[in-house]
Amino acid sequence: MGHAANAMNRPPANHMCDTAQPELSGATATTWQVLIIPLLWPAAAALSLSIAVGGPRVTSLGLGLVACGTMLAYGLDRWVDECNYKTKSLSTTVHCCLLLVGIVTFALACTAWWRLLACTGLGIMTAVYVPLKRYVPKNVMAAVAWAIATGVLPLASMPEWSWSLVVSMSSVAFVMMANTVLCDIPDLKMDRHFGVRGITPWLGPRAGAIAASLYGVAAASIAASIGQWSLAVTAFTLALVGLMLLRNSNARNIRFLVDAVVTAIPGPLAMLIG
Repeated sequence: MGHAANAMNRPPANHMCDTAQPELSGATATTWQVLIIPLLWPAAAALSLSIAVGGPRVTSLGLGLVACGTMLAYGLDRWVDECNYKTKSLSTTVHCCLLLVGIVTFALACTAWWRLLACTGLGIMTAVYVPLKRYVPKNVMAAVAWAIATGVLPLASMPEWSWSLVVSMSSVAFVMMANTVLCDIPDLKMDRHFGVRGITPWLGPRAGAIAASLYGVAAASIAASIGQWSLAVTAFTLALVGLMLLRNSNARNIRFLVDAVVTAIPGPLAMLIG
């Protein structure tokens, strides 16, 4: 799955693609803005990609872990970025939700040693993401984390590293590269202002749109090579969105479109075509 600086001009907070949430400030933040869109939307996208990658091998326990882990990661990222909230009660609600989600995530991760190991690695990535995204392209970090989370955690048993799984996870990584790059385009100036490293802030909006299209084509090609058509369609759609942005790089609502693509296409299409 936008970001904007808050009222205190702190660094931007995260959504699924590090940019796809409405503008947020201490004076205007609502429960919808700080919980539903920044936390539940990424979780829904992670579930959709997990179903596309794992197919019949996913379990409800594994999907629950993916959903809770995603909400926890994005929630903690916002907390570390010191997001201000409108009222103390809203701040308390958010923190209580994160605590509850954290407890559930830990409990689900402890159901298998390999889940706990994967979650530990992802937890370390989450912990270092905020400081590192000023030095390492955030697109790369997000793509790797999403590939691991959706390719490993939802499975019923410890994954066997088959060619099919590696290719599927690689496709997810390229999909999320395209997703994050596209979401960065409307916030180019803000990312540059706060020193956040990324492909779009580095190369500019036109180059970002081209890069996203290339990532989408790469993801579609490798997914199609093993018959992962739901991922292939998702990736190809993102590539088309990238081409659209070559003509209009100021389309701020594009972030919602690309997150909607990653949420609405892969899982449902995978279930539809079996």
